[in-house]
Amino acid sequence: KMKRFCATFISKRSFASFAPAPDAARVIVVGSGRMGQIRSSLVFANPRFELAGIVDVDLHRASQLAGTFRTRPFESLEEALRDQTDQIDGIVVSSPTFTHREVIEVAAENGISVFTEKPVDETADKILDLFRVAQNAGIDLCCGFQRRFDASYAAAAAAVHTGQTGNPISANIVFADHPCPPKEFLLSGGGNIFMDLSAHDVDFIMHALNDTVVSVYATGTSSTDELAAADVHDNATMTMKFSKGAVVSFFMSRSATYGYDQRCEIFGEKGMVSVLNEHAHSAVLSNGDGIHLSKLQHSFPQRFHQAFASELDVFADTLLMQKPWPVTEADCVRVQKVADAARLSCQVGEVVHLSYDDDDDDDNFENDVKLPQMELAIN
Repeated sequence: KMKRFCATFISKRSFASFAPAPDAARVIVVGSGRMGQIRSSLVFANPRFELAGIVDVDLHRASQLAGTFRTRPFESLEEALRDQTDQIDGIVVSSPTFTHREVIEVAAENGISVFTEKPVDETADKILDLFRVAQNAGIDLCCGFQRRFDASYAAAAAAVHTGQTGNPISANIVFADHPCPPKEFLLSGGGNIFMDLSAHDVDFIMHALNDTVVSVYATGTSSTDELAAADVHDNATMTMKFSKGAVVSFFMSRSATYGYDQRCEIFGEKGMVSVLNEHAHSAVLSNGDGIHLSKLQHSFPQRFHQAFASELDVFADTLLMQKPWPVTEADCVRVQKVADAARLSCQVGEVVHLSYDDDDDDDNFENDVKLPQMELAIN
């Protein structure tokens, strides 16, 4: 089963072509779940890397993945680092968010730079603290927001940055996931739609508009009585006002029956740029019954395969060529603050206003949000 999954991400070239270059960066992947499998396959396939180990508390699962990619499994990062005879250059963190702090702190103690899935940690304050840990240790902490590395999204952002659309006025974003996650996941703590689904698109639109969100209004709905009773939304909408005047609407859904639906359009004074969906294949059948296309890409591993590979290649630039990582500490903190504000807005039914004046020296999210005529309360 593991081999069938990984085959999705590796071409049919001879394994000999995957031999690392003499100056390849030696990295350890932490996590052997879905993202760990994706990252491991891409590290293995990139000659600029040498995959030096897979870490997971579930040693059996780590062993399966390590066997696929000719490396060694470990139960902890400390064990993996003790076992190495050659220098480790980087850690790729693809484990659950609540584990990020421990892994990043161990990497910092050993002077090893880190690439981590979003978010860096569970709150803006914790994210700031981990960046301070990295800075004090002199390592790079690189958070992955894959929209920036996708060819279509990057072209859309470039069109805005070079003035081809004129001054941005509005944008519309749709993210409808596929397949729907299990009901148990939604009901057992993974179900906050703003925390789970918004980050990549919020980062992209702030990056594309070169602007920050100053207010958020968010609301959501539950498609079943069971989700409603647990106050879990599986569909939601955010309206974001930006400091330069643009207004962005963002619709999210847990499930699109027709495939992974991921769209964005940015409207400006001179024109509009759009990122359209990608289909499972490009064949189009035209006959007396109509025009027939395939479903959309199945899910995010298929839709963003190129972006995930490009992210890691840029991480190789950071490790081998000391090039700065394009996603900054401030970017990570601001994305988290917008997600936190959306969650709060949905909770209280009010517009939440954001300030970023104290990003670098304020450890209290409450000081960065304002509710009109209400006392702020964050659960």
